[in-house]
Amino acid sequence: MEWEVKVLEELVRLDTDATLRKNYDKAAEMIARYAEELGMDVSIVGDEVPNVVAKLDVGAEKDLALVSHYDVVPAKGPWKLVDREIDPFEPIVIDGKLYGRGAADDKSAIAASLGAIRELKGEKLRYNPLLIVVGDEEVGGTGIKEVVEKRCITGDAAVILDASIEYLSVGASGVVDGWIKVKGKGGHAGYPHVARNPIYGLVRLIGELEKFASFRSTKLSDLPSPPSSPIQRVWGRFTVTMLRAGQKHNAIPGEASAGFDMRLFPGEDLNQALEELKSFLTDAASRLGLEVELEIVGSVNDGWRTPPDHPFVAEVLSAMERAMGKRAIAAELGGNDGFLFAKRGVPTVAIGAIRVPENNIHAPLEFVYLEDVAALKRLIVELLKPGAS
Repeated sequence: MEWEVKVLEELVRLDTDATLRKNYDKAAEMIARYAEELGMDVSIVGDEVPNVVAKLDVGAEKDLALVSHYDVVPAKGPWKLVDREIDPFEPIVIDGKLYGRGAADDKSAIAASLGAIRELKGEKLRYNPLLIVVGDEEVGGTGIKEVVEKRCITGDAAVILDASIEYLSVGASGVVDGWIKVKGKGGHAGYPHVARNPIYGLVRLIGELEKFASFRSTKLSDLPSPPSSPIQRVWGRFTVTMLRAGQKHNAIPGEASAGFDMRLFPGEDLNQALEELKSFLTDAASRLGLEVELEIVGSVNDGWRTPPDHPFVAEVLSAMERAMGKRAIAAELGGNDGFLFAKRGVPTVAIGAIRVPENNIHAPLEFVYLEDVAALKRLIVELLKPGAS
């Protein structure tokens, strides 16, 4: 693991803040250099962000896509850990944990996949390893869309290396983001009697939206939820996440809005879920005497699922058992890039070196257990090596 730790430390030292697209070129060049040293055929592709696509052609019939990302959420240091301070971009190992921004999400996956290919170099493998490492995963997915949608690079099967180490994920939730807008009549706060304040209407509507959230929770997948989830099967969710209204203390706004995040369980019908939301809002607006508009923002992701009895799932579970001594499947409560592969008919699963919430991803004191990086590397080795089944 000495080599993998060195690679991971070098990657963590690069602040690849996705909101600024910081050091993207340096990260892509670093990953490309390591891949070239392993004898891989490497390209850096993308019109907006640099993405690394590296293939080791061993003469196998099929390509296995190993998908990860180098960008990270912003980090402000120093981080305080008991009796010391930690720079988020100066990795440090303490008690088997490597601390630093991106250590778990998702630079550990890059190090593990490169390490697996390095270990198997020169062997005849079951798949041609196809390394796909993208930018902008944390802020809209520009990188992976450039690789998959624009260039149709998918492999014949895909492992999304951006998930939990505790189970093999065979699906991920869909995501619909939007704004619910209550219309009113703006005016001077000193003359509220000649205005119609939409904020009060929005407050009443939010109370009604709690009922819709409860309704969403009755929508259940056939796939198991991650360990420690409050519901055994992945369920639908609806959450109000933002409020927006007004700009001045003395001005009544003409509009008040609530931002929301709606999660679809893997395999849920997107159109039906949207129709249920629209119907609920129409009914609530009528009962409350409100003028309401619904705006869907960004690109809608309807999630993905791979049947648990699919041969590729069985193959990866066998590799998992040999590498980790366990066989466990679940589906993600969040989303990931797997939907782009799955909707093109590519058998897709997800696993990584992440433990949620233990690893503090997207938060101060992010870390990864080095034993989890080693376990992920072993799984990839077992999946690729000859004779595996």
